[in-house]
Amino acid sequence: MYKKFGNTDLETSKIVFGCMGSSGFFGHQEEKDSIEAMQTAFDVGINFFDTAEGYGNGYSEQLLARALASRRKEIIISSKVSVENMKKDAIIEACNRSLKNLQTDYIDLYLLHWPVDDVTIEERIEALIELKEAGKIRYFGVSNFGVKNLEEVLKITNISTNQVGYHLLHRAVEFEVLPKCIENNIPIMCYSSLMQGLLAGKYKSLDDFPENRARTTLFDNRKHSQARHGGHGAEKEGQEALDKIWEITNNSDYTMEELAVGWLKAQQGVGGVLVGTRNKEQSKSLKNLLDVQLDQSLLNELTLATDKVKATIGNNIDMWDHRSK
Repeated sequence: MYKKFGNTDLETSKIVFGCMGSSGFFGHQEEKDSIEAMQTAFDVGINFFDTAEGYGNGYSEQLLARALASRRKEIIISSKVSVENMKKDAIIEACNRSLKNLQTDYIDLYLLHWPVDDVTIEERIEALIELKEAGKIRYFGVSNFGVKNLEEVLKITNISTNQVGYHLLHRAVEFEVLPKCIENNIPIMCYSSLMQGLLAGKYKSLDDFPENRARTTLFDNRKHSQARHGGHGAEKEGQEALDKIWEITNNSDYTMEELAVGWLKAQQGVGGVLVGTRNKEQSKSLKNLLDVQLDQSLLNELTLATDKVKATIGNNIDMWDHRSK
């Protein structure tokens, strides 16, 4: 069930429990439900949990501790330092806060949450190396790093992951970032794997998608106030792709959620697929995502169904178009 994660000695589940929603990021969330969701995810076989200091100002980390501190030796934790804390001393202080929040003396995988321009990569990496040498983190990596930022890092040191937005309707990493990560044995962790429910079988049309979620480069900024990327999106291609995914779903023995996650799990270079749940009942279904394995014909169908939207959106890996480099 568990596999070696890239260049580390971490043994991880391919499904990663994403803790962002547990902090109330997507709306009101009962603490009891969040804790039970994490505990049930562990019970069905997930041992990899992803959080960040930026998720509720440390609240997500605290919830994870309340849920699973007693199972600390059995789980793998990744957390991330926020952009406002990227100077060397600030990274070290942030890590210490996260350790306190998580009620642990080490973090398995510690990431720079976003690239920044106002602090050198040398200074940021120096802080991570110092934390590793002190035993406070076991491995370090990055999140949302485009190929230019990756190349800057790799001139200094190797890293253990790049966490990026990646799903059937946003395949921008495949142009440059994923090949670079594969070349350097850097597994990627895929967030937004179900695109906030669009790939979970909840919507037949992009027009039905909640307006407050229509923010990514898939959506036309002329129609959606939340889409601030400055482009006209790829809604025509996106709807065509969604229609095809529905057709594939209806002709298969899988749910759309299982197809979307199964496709990601099968992609070369993918070390983990993040999925979050809101309660224990939803977490029970994660067992299906752990187990799903698609045959090559289904994988090919899903790839072909989304090739046009991939080509239209292009190679900018930031789904919100913050111009990752």
